[in-house]
Amino acid sequence: SVGAYYSVSAYYSVGAYYSVSAYYSVGAYYSVGAYYSVSAYYSVGAYYSVGAYYSVSAYYSVGAYDSVITTQLTLEQKELCRSRLKLLCYLDRLATYEDILGGPDAAEQRYDSEFFKKFRNQNIILSARTYARESNVQALDILFTYHGAELLQHRLAILFNFPETTSPHEYTILLPEACVDERGDLGVIPWDEQRHREMDWCEEDQCRTVLDQNLQDHAHFLYEDAPDWLRFRTATPPMDLLTDWYLSRAQDIDSCSRQVDCALSLVRLGKERDIPGLERLCDDLVTMETLVYETACELSLTLRDLQQLGDIDKLRLLMKNSSAERYVKDVFQWMVPFLHRCEKQSGGASEALLREYLVTLSRQDLSLPLAVFQHSRPDSQQKVLGDPDQLMTVALECIYKTHIQTPTVVLEKHGLQKPVSYVRSSQTSTEEAHALMVKLCRHTGRRTPPVSESVWRGVLQDLLDMQHSVYTCLLPDTCHQIFVESLLCSSRPENVVLAGQLIHCSAVSHDVVPVSGSFRDRGRGGLSAKVNYHTAVELVLAAAREYFNSSTTLTDPCIELARECLKLITDCPPAVQEEMDIISSLSVLESFNVNILPLQVRLRVERLSIIEQCISQCSKAYTQSALLLDLASLLRVAGGDEWRCKGQVFSLLAQQALQALDYKTSYIHCQDLMASGYGDGWEVCSLLGQCEGYMDLRARQELLAFSLTYCPPASIHPLLAASSDLQTQVLYQAVNYQMDPPEPECCITTNLCPPPLVSSPLQSAGPPSSVSPLGGAAGDLLHRTTNRTIEVLASTGLTTKAVLTAVSDHKWWKNQLNYLRPLHVRTEDVYGSYDAVPQEQFAEVLLRTGKLAETKTEGQTLFPATEVLLQLASDAFPRDMTLSLAYLLALPQVLDANRCFETQSHSALSLQLAAYYYSLQIYNHLVPCLKANTHTLYRADPKELIRLVTQHVTAHSDWPADVEELIGQLQVYNERLTDLTQAQVLQGLGRGVDTRRFSSDAHYKKQTILGLTETLDDSVWRISLSLAQRYSIPLWDIYMTHLEFLFTDSGLSTKDIEGRVDTLALFDCLKSEPESFHSHMSKYVLTSVEGTDLLLYYYTLLEECCGSYCSSVITPDTHIKLLKKLRSVTTGLDYRKMTDEVSDPLAALEPVLTSQNVLSISKLANRLPRPGGVPTETCFWKEQDYLHAYDTCAKYLDRLLPADAVHFLDDITFSPLAVNQLSVSVRVEVMKRGMKALRQLREKSRKRGGDDVESDRSDTSSFDHALSHLQQSLAHLDTLGHSFILSLKDSNQSYSRTYDLSRSERSKVQALAVTMATDGQPLELIGDLLGIAVGNLDLSIKTVLQVAVENVVSALSGDKEMVNDYPEPLMVLEGMVTAVHNHVQSGDSVVSSDDLLAWLRPFCSDGSRAVRPRIEVLQILENNFSLRDSDVHLLLLYRTQAVLKDLLVWPNHVEMDDIENEEKRYRLFLQLLGDSRKWEEFQQLMLLLQAWPPMMKEECERNPWVVLTSTLIECCRGHGSEVRLDLGQEIMNMVRSLYPSKHKLPAQCIRHMSSLLLDQPGLRLPALKLMTESQDPQLLELVLDQINNTTEVCDSTCDPELLSLLLDAGLLVGCVPSPLYPPLSAHLLSRHREGGWDVEKAASELLQAGYRAQAGSLLLVYRGTHPGLSTFTTALTVIKKWL
Repeated sequence: SVGAYYSVSAYYSVGAYYSVSAYYSVGAYYSVGAYYSVSAYYSVGAYYSVGAYYSVSAYYSVGAYDSVITTQLTLEQKELCRSRLKLLCYLDRLATYEDILGGPDAAEQRYDSEFFKKFRNQNIILSARTYARESNVQALDILFTYHGAELLQHRLAILFNFPETTSPHEYTILLPEACVDERGDLGVIPWDEQRHREMDWCEEDQCRTVLDQNLQDHAHFLYEDAPDWLRFRTATPPMDLLTDWYLSRAQDIDSCSRQVDCALSLVRLGKERDIPGLERLCDDLVTMETLVYETACELSLTLRDLQQLGDIDKLRLLMKNSSAERYVKDVFQWMVPFLHRCEKQSGGASEALLREYLVTLSRQDLSLPLAVFQHSRPDSQQKVLGDPDQLMTVALECIYKTHIQTPTVVLEKHGLQKPVSYVRSSQTSTEEAHALMVKLCRHTGRRTPPVSESVWRGVLQDLLDMQHSVYTCLLPDTCHQIFVESLLCSSRPENVVLAGQLIHCSAVSHDVVPVSGSFRDRGRGGLSAKVNYHTAVELVLAAAREYFNSSTTLTDPCIELARECLKLITDCPPAVQEEMDIISSLSVLESFNVNILPLQVRLRVERLSIIEQCISQCSKAYTQSALLLDLASLLRVAGGDEWRCKGQVFSLLAQQALQALDYKTSYIHCQDLMASGYGDGWEVCSLLGQCEGYMDLRARQELLAFSLTYCPPASIHPLLAASSDLQTQVLYQAVNYQMDPPEPECCITTNLCPPPLVSSPLQSAGPPSSVSPLGGAAGDLLHRTTNRTIEVLASTGLTTKAVLTAVSDHKWWKNQLNYLRPLHVRTEDVYGSYDAVPQEQFAEVLLRTGKLAETKTEGQTLFPATEVLLQLASDAFPRDMTLSLAYLLALPQVLDANRCFETQSHSALSLQLAAYYYSLQIYNHLVPCLKANTHTLYRADPKELIRLVTQHVTAHSDWPADVEELIGQLQVYNERLTDLTQAQVLQGLGRGVDTRRFSSDAHYKKQTILGLTETLDDSVWRISLSLAQRYSIPLWDIYMTHLEFLFTDSGLSTKDIEGRVDTLALFDCLKSEPESFHSHMSKYVLTSVEGTDLLLYYYTLLEECCGSYCSSVITPDTHIKLLKKLRSVTTGLDYRKMTDEVSDPLAALEPVLTSQNVLSISKLANRLPRPGGVPTETCFWKEQDYLHAYDTCAKYLDRLLPADAVHFLDDITFSPLAVNQLSVSVRVEVMKRGMKALRQLREKSRKRGGDDVESDRSDTSSFDHALSHLQQSLAHLDTLGHSFILSLKDSNQSYSRTYDLSRSERSKVQALAVTMATDGQPLELIGDLLGIAVGNLDLSIKTVLQVAVENVVSALSGDKEMVNDYPEPLMVLEGMVTAVHNHVQSGDSVVSSDDLLAWLRPFCSDGSRAVRPRIEVLQILENNFSLRDSDVHLLLLYRTQAVLKDLLVWPNHVEMDDIENEEKRYRLFLQLLGDSRKWEEFQQLMLLLQAWPPMMKEECERNPWVVLTSTLIECCRGHGSEVRLDLGQEIMNMVRSLYPSKHKLPAQCIRHMSSLLLDQPGLRLPALKLMTESQDPQLLELVLDQINNTTEVCDSTCDPELLSLLLDAGLLVGCVPSPLYPPLSAHLLSRHREGGWDVEKAASELLQAGYRAQAGSLLLVYRGTHPGLSTFTTALTVIKKWL
């Protein structure tokens, strides 16, 4: 109770609280226990109880005052006086605070007790500084006025605390001011101080002295950070100190804020206040303001920087960014005012500054000084130079500074005669200037005797002088380059050394050759002018090549000159090194007696022929391999490819050694070939391997194995035969060795297993002549072991090792396998050399044995290799994955590879290998390629192959069954690889993710991804979003988890949380599921939210998202209002406890209630939950038995107003919750009981009569209105059992639910009926609904439909609210028209087509609306009603009028007679066309033709669209045309807009329109596009004729759109003879995916048309062949294999 809790009458009594006498009364204001807790000290009774303290009237008499104060005050009396002083101080502070608040009236409203408690005890200087920092000028003015004794001496220091960004005009009244006194002296105007009251007796100095209460200095803090301010500490500063203050303050404003305007305003205000000494600073600030805000040349310039510049530098800075066009304007705007300011400071300064500036400027260019002189002529209105003598003097001096010395003297000095006219004519020609300087340098170089270094120095200086004075078109660097080039090409070694001093000899510019004294510090030719490194390299290379190419022998002296030139570049880049190498190769060639010119060596394309020439010159050259390898390296054989170079040289050496029958040396060279993996050396290896004279069988076996690996397909068969014979010899030697071992101690004899063989069984077994042919005992033994192997594999399925242990030893074919491994070309870089490979497993030996037997029988005896291959693959997997893949590719059944993959641990490498394996198999199934020679499929990048195959199989379907199985396996391993990769990424985040569990456990995967969202790291957040999208985790869950983290664990402020929610757009997604959002926020977030601001943001989100789904007692909207109100009146309130539906809110409010906020909180009491079931709806929904719950709540009805009771009953019977949870019968019963209770309350109120307290409740009309309301509710509930409502509930629950909640209120029923109408529901359903509703609704079908039509028309008119309700208004209108049409067809006439026409006619005839929507509305009416001819003509008339209403060329009103038939419409069209001149008018005519029925004339020339096109071309291309547009594009847009309509033009009209375009310049491209789009054969032939007649390709004849159209039309083959084919083929290759074009099909069509080279070139580029290999021969070759 407000009255009981806090006595309002006593506390807020205006007479007692704000009365002057009582407010400042010591006894009333500081009463016992009210303000100070020490009751005895300040209590009124004790205060005045001192014996005769105030009873002695003479105590304060004037005569005895001093003696009493001085001698008779006791300690208690002194303390009493001190208290009086403190109270008077509080009184003054209170009066000051009242003035700050705006006076007594404003203070009553704005008084803040907490602030005053702080303010009354606060250091007044600190308060003044605070107000200054807050820019509170009014408050500071009051403080200076009433507390001047304490503040005015610190006035200047306090003013320093105003923010530098605050304009000085805001605190103008606080600035110190000066004036001239009566004596004529300039002095400071003192501050006008005032007092709130007269001085009290205890405030006298004598009393303060006795009480030790003298004013103390508390301003030390003001000067701690700025000791310089101490000099401004005075209440009456002298004028020089004030000037110093203004200067210091202005500089501080500029340095701290960089706002020149604020500093300038302060100085100008100082000048207005007669402060002297500010003129120079004001001028500098004006200049600074011009530089910063107008010229914008030096934004980083500070005032101190500007003050340190001279006036001439300031002037140059002002004009620095002035352009030639604005120069004169800028002179008068910037320069002239600046000169005036300088002249004001110093007489004659402006003339000297202007002269110096113009003379300096004229040294570079006379154009700008000329502009100044032209605007200083006597006839000029404004003059820069007003004195004619000064004008002539300055102009002549400028001209003298630009005089050019002719270089003819220089040329004549060096023996070259050139007239002045030549120099003048060649002054601007770069080519002639360059040629002249080259001629001068070369002439010097040819002089006899050779000139000295000093002469060359003079030549360089002359070059630079000529360039600087005349030939400015050349750069100084160009002069140095010409000079250095001449030195290098002078054929003099000393000149080459001299050139080295003038270039940078290395990239880091650490020159080895020092610069001689002649070239050091010689003006522009000094050390700093060296030729840069890259240019120096080019000059040196050019000179060296010139010397080299001119040599006649291998020992010509020019060779040494070339070498000297190259030595100048000390870091020897690749190009220089190549030249040095080719020079070094000449001495080697001479050692082999090769007679060849150096130029021939350079020009030899195939330099391997030079090596062959050396070998042919020396019969023992194969023994000098090192020398020949060095020579090949120097000559850059094979283009510098070291691997290929060595292979080619070793091949030649091995061939020569084999021809010389030196098998051992030949084998050594072949070993080098095999070790390097040089495949092209297979031929010489095969020759040596098949050489019967070479007795080392092991070596021959290796050679044949290498040859088989790299030989072409045609050579495989003979090599296999030779290898098989050789293997047969090895096998029989091994068998003979096993059957007859040489030493028993070397064997471990068993029945099935032979002894292990030595590393070289062939050498230990004797010569090959001892090997018997296949047969006999050895043949029987081989046959038995092979059959035994097959039997074991087929019957037992034992492991490979067990089989081999029972059959043979694994060392038999160890050496043979070294080079027969598939896909093992040059793998040393990855797996190391073959010597490092461990001994092969038994399974490999078994496989080779079985395959050899199978080969011998030519396939009649098949070897079951699956188990063996799987074992081999598994064994090879850890050490050689390429070999493992080769074994798997050899499997008979592709899917058997899974048995190997599944045994391997899941890693990125193993999963990628599995995906690569199935990609190869799928590609091979779709495009068989195993017959090709070294097919590119096996050389392709595995990752690219996997991506390509995956993309292809995903984009298509309907695969064969076998391919479908392979695709499934590929997808499985791709998924596993993706899972593993994602898990590793998560593991790299350091968040403890279990990668194995992540890839296998779906629930753990989801929880992990959701856990990742709990971060503020943007990179982790993006990873979580990517993972969620990858694993189909709803984005709503991601956003909700992140929002929960922001509220609970992020540690961010409310503002930061709100900013992150907006930045990430979380709420846009979360509000799509309001119920889930409310549930999650209430369950997981609310309990952790702390702080009023965060709670306010929490409830704001709830209100915006799901305000209607909140079932709590206090809605989010109420929470927001409560929080905003309570935040301003309370501190430390436990809001959740207060709004808890279980707890007593008063228990939470009690700790924060004060005298100041009790009234405000009391006004909120009706919004708080009340203990004991208030509000009653909460109690009602908590119980399951709702009738019993109602009875429980009914006892509170007598405490409610009738309106509140009705609101309660509506909440429990007509709320969405009531509809969901209560049956109709329960709701009816509740309503009946409620009506009964209200009747009883009405009777009670009548009996009580006119009780004022219950006046509202006793109002009989209120009860009658409530009972009438409930009666209608009851009647409405009775209608819910109607058969129509029940059928409506079964067909459309939203309609029935809306009707249920409507309570038969007119607005809600009308809204439901309008919704049904706009949904296109039959009108009969709407009529049934209106008939069932209770009460006098005054609604009909026609009324409802009219409202619906009006809503749709509003949406079509652009009404934003209606557009949100009906985003597709035309579709809604069509549905309603269809419903009316069906209604009329059924025979009813409630609504007719005439009604629709009447409702829509205003919109269709409104000229302010867009034309197209009006036409479409009329079209809808025409399509849905079988209109009479008159109606059809009427609609046609409406269309015509709608189009022509805004057509200015037709001011007349269109009548029915103008459009009643086609001829009249055509005549009207021609008349309008003849009057049209603007593009907008032509557009209206296009709309008019589309609004009319098509007019198909027999002659295409009379077709209206053709006529319109012809007129448009004439109008646009005519002289003085008003139409400015892209004519070709607009005509194409017009024709294309007709494609989907009934106005589509025939091919003849397209042909005629295209011919019109072709006759116009610049319109050829749109004509070609229109003809190509038509797909008409004749027009396509015409397109090809036009294209083939094209001579050049440019933007006006070709663009990407035309190329795409040509490819869509299949005209690639026809365009081959034209210049358009190159861009067309390039377009095909670059955009074939997005355009859907098949490149290989296009190549096939080219091949069929006879364009073999074009087809091959197209395939080469499409398949990624290197440009260096895309030759004419290659194109013809690949076309045979690829097509």
